[in-house]
This record gives sequence, C-alpha cells and structure tokens, in this order.
Amino acid sequence: MIRHIEALEYLGLAAGGRNEPLQVTGVDGEGELLDLYLKPSGRPELGFEGLSNELLAAMIAGELGLPVCEPLIVSMTPEWIATIPDDSLRAVLQQSCPLAFGSKGAGKGWKLWSDGDTILSDRRATALSIFAFDAFTGNADRRDVKPNLLVRGPDLRIIDHELCFGLRMKLFPRVAPWELGNLSHLTNANQHILGPLLKGNRALDFAALRTPWADIADDRLADFEACIPIEWSAAAAAMTDAITHVKTVRDRIDDCLVEIERTLR
Repeated sequence: MIRHIEALEYLGLAAGGRNEPLQVTGVDGEGELLDLYLKPSGRPELGFEGLSNELLAAMIAGELGLPVCEPLIVSMTPEWIATIPDDSLRAVLQQSCPLAFGSKGAGKGWKLWSDGDTILSDRRATALSIFAFDAFTGNADRRDVKPNLLVRGPDLRIIDHELCFGLRMKLFPRVAPWELGNLSHLTNANQHILGPLLKGNRALDFAALRTPWADIADDRLADFEACIPIEWSAAAAAMTDAITHVKTVRDRIDDCLVEIERTLR
C-alpha cells in the first residue's frame, strides 16, 4: 500500500517549509527513481507523531479522493547520511529514526496558493472537500501565512499534514466537528485559507461530502494503521486516538455536515 524508498541523493532543503524538508532523489524496490520530499523524526517540531500524522492523513485523504501527493516511507542509510554536506543537518539525520516520512514531488507547473488565487467554479468541489478534510481532522496548518496548497490551472493539491489530529493537544476548541459552533473559527483567513472564500457561496454541494466519509471502512482504517512503521511506535497511542476520531466523524457524518454547512452559509 505504501512504497518504501531508499534515499539516494540529497538535492537541498525545500524553500519555505517550517520543518525544512529535504529534497531527495530515491529509488523504490522496482528500481524506479523519483524526486521526493523527506521529513526526519529528528526535527523537533515533527517527532514520531508528526511523521505518523503525515502518513495517516495522506492515506485517508487518498481514500477520500482528495488530491494529495503520494506518501512514502524513506530509508536513510548511515552511508547516505554521511554524504550530507551540512554538519547541522547531518547531525539531525543521525539522531533520527532510519525510516523517514516522504512524499512524492507534485511535478512541474505547480505554484503555492497566493492572495490572488480564487475559488473558480471548476475548483469549488475540491476546495470544499479540502476544507471539510481539514475541519474534520483538526488540521490547523492551511492558513494565509502557510497555505500548504498547490495550484496548477484549475487543479489543487494539498501538502504537509503533520498537524492533523493531535487530539490531546487541541482543546480550545477541541476537534469535535459534530458539535454546534465547533468550526466557526475556520471562516477567518488566519485559521483556514479557504474558509473566507467558501463562506456564503450558494453553489456549494454539501451533500457530495457525505458518501466518501460514510464509506470509510474499519478494515481500511486498520490497513492504514498497520502501514505505520513499528519504528514509529512511540506514536501508537496517538494513532489509535486518530483512528477512533475518524470513525466518529464517519459515524456522525450527518452532524458534521450540519455544522460545516452552518459555518459556511
């Protein structure tokens, strides 16, 4: 389900990322070369929970049909780490788990969402699905200062999901999208980049959100949880909480849709 990649060549640090992902060329078990972004556990803002959040959120987003870059598990050998020219970065990798989170590069022609971008009619359904995904998973990292949203023509693509879930820390408000008023803050641009643009749009099809969430099967969620490497087991309890939360969203999807429609009307 998740490709395992071996890091081959360090290309540099990604521009603008809070956690400074590494740009890397890697190879999979079939010999396919691919460009990817790598996040190690040694980054203090990430840790094992951040990596696990990234992996689980990307798998759930894919299950929902959202435009997400392919998630990967990347092996970093001591020999490869030794080739990193920057002393401080090399030290971070040496202190990290040998298995890092990776995501396949989106390809050419994409740009980061900016102030001039709008939700055109051909972006409307995707934008609403992205907003709902963030609202339902507690993702607080798609804001005006850091949109984590790529644009190419009418297409959108979402990136960076280490701040999804985190259910034990997000208490004000807690992540409970089935409760009245729980999502009201997301219509502020400093809380979600798409909230103010979606609010008041009478053409939004909220009913279309229901089936993808309602159809998430327990077996599928178990498969996702099993994909998280045993080496990241320090985050196991947090992942159990996250899976339980997704099941609650699924089982209470009608309540969640009432709240998201109330928020955006």
